[in-house]
Amino acid sequence: MQKTPLPADVLHALAAADRAPGWNNRDGCIRRFDLDGCALYVVPYRRWAWRTRERLAEQWRRERA
Repeated sequence: MQKTPLPADVLHALAAADRAPGWNNRDGCIRRFDLDGCALYVVPYRRWAWRTRERLAEQWRRERA
């Protein structure tokens, strides 16, 4: 299997988002980078986890009602 390297613009966007170990402990802002016709969203884990937990709680409430 051949591993395809990430394009330079994607690497630049990830570097600008400061994606590194511990990055989910930083600012909770969701960042958007426009890359040649597509968008790259960098979502900190704590934002993603919170939204997932809220969605599951709401689903549980609807099922119990």
